[in-house]
Amino acid sequence: MNNNPVLMRALRGPVLMMTLGAMLVADHFTQFPFSRTWPVLLIVLGIMKLLERAGQGIRPEDPSAPMGGN
Repeated sequence: MNNNPVLMRALRGPVLMMTLGAMLVADHFTQFPFSRTWPVLLIVLGIMKLLERAGQGIRPEDPSAPMGGN
């Protein structure tokens, strides 16, 4: 999969909506209530942000890269 940050931003909304839909289906048809599974949304959002930032990685040969590892 391409780690293009624009692609990751574009996919964030649909992925979150599919996750929410799956959680609501699980709430309705299983023993897992939404009140116990909502942190999954935060986990998915965090993973999407990590992938987005990984796609923005600064290469060492980039002269505009900050020095000192901040």
